[in-house]
Amino acid sequence: MGYLRDRWRVAALRARYARRVQERLLNLVETSGPLPVSEDPGKWTLLGPGSGAMDAVQRTDLRARARQLAMTNSHARNVIRLLEIYVVGPGLKLSHGARREDAAAKELAARADAVWAEFLRANQRHFSYREYGRRAWRDGECFLRLFRRPAWPPSVRFVDPETVATPAHEEESEGIVTEPDDVETPVAYQRVDAVSLELREEIPAADMLHTKLGADSNQKRGVTVLAPAIETLESFDKWLETELLARRLQSSIVLWRKVQGSPSEVASVADGAQHNSRTDPYGTVRNEKVRAGTILTTSQGTDLQFLQPDTNFGDAVPMGRLLLLCLAAGQGLPEFMLTCDASNANFASTMVAEGPAVKLFQAEQQFFVAEFERLWRWVMSEAIRAGLLPDDFHDQVMPHWSAPELVNRDRPRERLADARLCDAGILSKAEVARRDGADPELMRAEREEE
Repeated sequence: MGYLRDRWRVAALRARYARRVQERLLNLVETSGPLPVSEDPGKWTLLGPGSGAMDAVQRTDLRARARQLAMTNSHARNVIRLLEIYVVGPGLKLSHGARREDAAAKELAARADAVWAEFLRANQRHFSYREYGRRAWRDGECFLRLFRRPAWPPSVRFVDPETVATPAHEEESEGIVTEPDDVETPVAYQRVDAVSLELREEIPAADMLHTKLGADSNQKRGVTVLAPAIETLESFDKWLETELLARRLQSSIVLWRKVQGSPSEVASVADGAQHNSRTDPYGTVRNEKVRAGTILTTSQGTDLQFLQPDTNFGDAVPMGRLLLLCLAAGQGLPEFMLTCDASNANFASTMVAEGPAVKLFQAEQQFFVAEFERLWRWVMSEAIRAGLLPDDFHDQVMPHWSAPELVNRDRPRERLADARLCDAGILSKAEVARRDGADPELMRAEREEE
């Protein structure tokens, strides 16, 4: 009886201990997880990468493959070039406008133009709109470090994405240290050695301009725009290599010689053709080779039949075009832009097909203008600190960004239509000037001077 009583006590203690452990675990889960709205203390819930996010190894591998394709593949290079010239290419410029119609504000706007031009001129070897966009599209993100200098103007330098990473033997941070309760607010960027991953320095978030593409707001790093096209591009290259190899193999035998007679006679003819040689301007060659202008003399017992290689390339062309269409769909571009071949459609169809691409370029223009405006604010703040601009500069001057023209039309015919609309009182002369890319105020002042 005493033995049974002890066993019962031990079992009861174990059950009580297990119940307490379960209660503590339940309390821990409830306190660490999201709370109902009525009980939420007001802190941000720490949002980590989603289930579809890439780790550092996958992102590095994808970036390396995208860089290789952007360097060696003609279609990938064309995709990056199209985005570059239509979004951040010729025509992207910044001008300043006065918020008030007085001479002092206009003079301040002109001074701001000079300040921005001086900054770009001093950093023209280290920064350009085109390189910023190219790095962002190719790598999925772009890091621009801002350096404050005692003398004007300040300096900027690009930072390679592989040097912004989690230091060795530290908790995974993807190279970006954020607020404890808000993954979307960066505090510092960790610059490491690209080989040893040893921490070199922590750059304050105020000194780094980071642009990421293809990622959610709660993801720290971006993904290259070529990500959906990498497999397609590699498949297209393999398809093209296979077709070229098949064509070389099928054209390797160009002449079929039939010799009538016994096997011994056939063998003697083959040996004679193989061992006899002659010398011509191309060098010493065997008679078995057929050169341009070769004359063949045979007997009635020899039949010569020239073989025309049947490559079936026409049957394989739809497969190659299908791969290019998949690539164009993944990049949001029409086929004629990707392949530089507009022969598959007429003029009207081509104009309709470029509509989605125009919207894509407009969206990219708005995005990068917002990113460049962050840099503009930092430069103007440094100019204010250096005493080049007054403290109330932002209250008197606003930036005006001009983006590259996206649609190319028959401008002389459209200009004639604009003139008729202006004569009818539908359009103003200022609007007609703006459609031609001219400043109405500047044109009016120059006409008065003339």
